Amino acid sequence: MGKGGSSSSSNTTNTTNTNGTSAISGDNLGVVISGVNGNVGNITVTDHGAMNTAESIAKSAVASNASAMKEASDLGKEAIKSNENVTKEALKSNESVSKKALDTGFESLKESLGFGSEALKENSAVNQVAMDNMRRNSEDSINAVKAMAAQSGLNAREALHMAEKTAQRSQTGNSGDMTKVVIAVAGAFGIAAVAFAVTRGRG
Repeated sequence: MGKGGSSSSSNTTNTTNTNGTSAISGDNLGVVISGVNGNVGNITVTDHGAMNTAESIAKSAVASNASAMKEASDLGKEAIKSNENVTKEALKSNESVSKKALDTGFESLKESLGFGSEALKENSAVNQVAMDNMRRNSEDSINAVKAMAAQSGLNAREALHMAEKTAQRSQTGNSGDMTKVVIAVAGAFGIAAVAFAVTRGRG
């Protein structure tokens, strides 16, 4: 007789209950990652272009600042150049004014010296004429005095001659001739005195 068959069965049931819920209470400024059985999945963090934008802004700011600095430098150069030109023009103008003033002063001085020279010449001519007139007057006066002295001497000789004759006639008692002699002698001495006084006055 045959043997009978055998059978077996096995049933295994594993049940795992996992709760992947995270509860946060209060202010949350951080990031909470919740996974199931160690699986956190794929996480992607993005700044939504903030860094690129910040970099672009920074580059633009640097470029703008460089442009502003260049423009400021150019303006400074233009200002310096303009100031230099103004200074040169001012120096030229001052030099021209100074030269004109010096020329005017020189011309005035030259005219003054010329006027003074002419005045000296005219004064010298006037003085020469005056000296010539004085010399002629002196010569005329001296000649007049000489003539008066000569006439006085002649009169004195005539008076002495008359006196001799009068002395001879006095012996005969003619008093009229004696009076004439006295008058002639007095006149001769008077003329001589006048000539002497004039000579001393001219000297």
